[in-house]
Amino acid sequence: MLQRLLSEFLNQAGIEQAMMFDDRGRLLSAVGPKGQLPATDRAVSLTSAALDSSQQLGLGDLHEVWIEGDETVMIDIITPYRILMLNGTNGNIARWRHTTDHLRRQLATTPEI
Repeated sequence: MLQRLLSEFLNQAGIEQAMMFDDRGRLLSAVGPKGQLPATDRAVSLTSAALDSSQQLGLGDLHEVWIEGDETVMIDIITPYRILMLNGTNGNIARWRHTTDHLRRQLATTPEI
C-alpha cells in the first residue's frame, strides 16, 4: 500500500524517485526507475544536517527541506518517524508539496511492507 501511495508522486512532472524512510534511516519503501537504488544515505545526511542547523540556530521544528539546482529534492517530515524524500529534475516543487499535503494522512498511517 505504501508503495502504491509513493507511486502517485511519479505522476507529478519532474519527480523521478519517491522514498520513505524512518527516523533511524531505515528504508520503508521506494519507487523509481528500475535498477536505481534509493539514495537513503543522502536523504539521511541531508535531513540530519538540516535538523542540526535548525536546532543550533534555534529556528524551531524542521518540517521540510527544499533543494533546487541541477537536481531538485524535497524532504518532508511526515511524522517524527516517517520522512519522505522526492527527487527529480525540472519539477515544480510547490506542486510536489501540494501532492504531499494531499497524501499526508495516508502516508502517515499506511503500514510498510
